[in-house]
Amino acid sequence: MRKHQIGLFTFILMMAASAQAADWRAVVERAGFMGTVAAGVSYEWQPEHAVDFSLGAYPVDSKTFYQTNFVYRYSRWNSPVGDDMWRPLQFGFFMAYSLDNDRYFMKSPDKYPYPEYYDWTALRYGLEFGTTYTFMPSRIGLAYRLRIFDNGVIANFNNSNRNLQYYMSSGFSLQYLF
Repeated sequence: MRKHQIGLFTFILMMAASAQAADWRAVVERAGFMGTVAAGVSYEWQPEHAVDFSLGAYPVDSKTFYQTNFVYRYSRWNSPVGDDMWRPLQFGFFMAYSLDNDRYFMKSPDKYPYPEYYDWTALRYGLEFGTTYTFMPSRIGLAYRLRIFDNGVIANFNNSNRNLQYYMSSGFSLQYLF
């Protein structure tokens, strides 16, 4: 990973730590096209609107690769449950940018049927649906996300395999509200 990318990520984390309370969250996420594991920050400027920025890592052939992730999320309903807060339905879009200049998102443990199966690009995008439950006394949040990647839509038209695991991925998120 490049030094300026690490510097930018560190700067964002430092800004999050010094920001107003209740607007920022520290986020650790598992899977869901964000990488095997991703860590970052989330900023909520209104109860309905939030953005996440994270750095994800994923292994391929015993080597670790990195990607940056950006998510915009809209939460129409914010439902109090006692002292806690539940956002039953959230939806948004996400982008993942590969930091590997040689392979982008082309190298995979699975085999592709032919070289042009996916377009060669470092930027991928998709849609997400999910829910978040925040335990307000402890300020800990748990989230579940279901994501559809652009590769999944492309693959749907390029082959006859209709197995959902190739088109969708789910992930869990652990959050801490500042």
